[in-house]
Amino acid sequence: MADVYVIHSSKDNDKTHRMVKLLEAQWDVWWDYNLVGDYSEVIEREIAKAKCAVVIWSKDASDSKPVREEVRLAERHQVPIIPIHLDTVEMMYPFAGRSGVNFISWDDSAAHSCFEQLVAKISNVVPQKKSVRQLVPSPQISLTWPSLLLSVSSHETQLVPFDAVKALRLFGASAILVSAYDLLPSRRPKGIIQELRQIQEDGGFILIDSGNYEATRRGDDSWTASKFAEAMKDVPHDWAYCFDVVTPRVEPDRAIESVVRAVKRDRTAATAKILPIVHAPKETLSGYNVKDLPYIVKEVAATLSAPLIAVAERELGSGLIDRAKTVKRIRRELDKLPYYQPLHVLGTGNPWSIALLAAAGANSFDGLEWCRMVVDQQTHRLHHFQHFDFFKYQMSFSDSQVTLDAIDDPKIEYAGKVALHNLDYYRQFEVRLANAMKYKQMENMLTDMIGPASVQQIRNAIPDIFQ
Repeated sequence: MADVYVIHSSKDNDKTHRMVKLLEAQWDVWWDYNLVGDYSEVIEREIAKAKCAVVIWSKDASDSKPVREEVRLAERHQVPIIPIHLDTVEMMYPFAGRSGVNFISWDDSAAHSCFEQLVAKISNVVPQKKSVRQLVPSPQISLTWPSLLLSVSSHETQLVPFDAVKALRLFGASAILVSAYDLLPSRRPKGIIQELRQIQEDGGFILIDSGNYEATRRGDDSWTASKFAEAMKDVPHDWAYCFDVVTPRVEPDRAIESVVRAVKRDRTAATAKILPIVHAPKETLSGYNVKDLPYIVKEVAATLSAPLIAVAERELGSGLIDRAKTVKRIRRELDKLPYYQPLHVLGTGNPWSIALLAAAGANSFDGLEWCRMVVDQQTHRLHHFQHFDFFKYQMSFSDSQVTLDAIDDPKIEYAGKVALHNLDYYRQFEVRLANAMKYKQMENMLTDMIGPASVQQIRNAIPDIFQ
């Protein structure tokens, strides 16, 4: 009995063969390439016993009567069907609305995001032979875990969006997050699209945020999902967060449904590369209700098979230790999935927070601190922007020629020098964090950053934090 039965046209044999070889790393896969015996008898027997059917859909598959009959046979035997699309030909009736995976841009690798999505979808139906625990799940893009995304926003920063993107491009930042709110054509900064394109061409990763942060802070009620879709037009990006449901229902099932609906809406209207954000409902007086948040995050992840799922740091608890507890609970719940689900924490640019939440199980972070504050590279503490005067000397220790050249460059203003100083710190911090995660040295790293007494406090509150 096969775990996965692959339905395909013989004209797609080459592509199917490469896919089968990759799937066989985790499942028993059956396809008719080596079929021996009576065709119809073997086909019906194998489909009836299979745990799921992957349908490789294409123009040739659409024109193939045997392929159509096999799909109907799988349906008749109630075998879960997972379509994948090699081209734009619509799936046969009545399966056109069935959730599938777009393989048009597949590069034949297991690291491509569409193949990862296929693995996730199959895993929801058939457990893998061995669970996947990847520390560095890198799709076809250049993002690795842990990852720090430098954010760009028009709200309360020292650099306007164009200058911030340009600084990130000149510095060679590997991953950035840009608000869709600032990319609406009517207020899109001139030249920013060219800067974003150059970042992508240089190998950088671009994540677009929904823009709800900026709209909320400005009291702009006119910012809607349709404007978000309009803002995404012609914007270079690798992934984008959905126009999030910022006031979710308390009932878990309804909260899950609303996030899934928002993602599907934006995948149709804005871009296919949409990721989910899960918010916690507000309490009546103050704070947020995180009781069911881990379960909701897991269910949304299982439903959408997204390569990354996000929560907002400010909603995870009042203090940093409470927030780490919530991340740990989410990680425990996500680890029940048959594959590794990366978790992003929105609005986390403080080095102390990043290190502790990474230890608790988060994989990526974004923050505006690099263009709002100045960091003391020796203590890892953030200070007011104007305090850069006391830390400017640290620029001379940089490994970046861009930073070294900026020290005495009169054409680079104060804000630009602070930004380069901070970017230099965050680059080094990210490398250190990755090594600490890889070699299980997070306790040592946190002890160095915040002292042994604070780390003991964390241990008392979350005994398994470093496990």
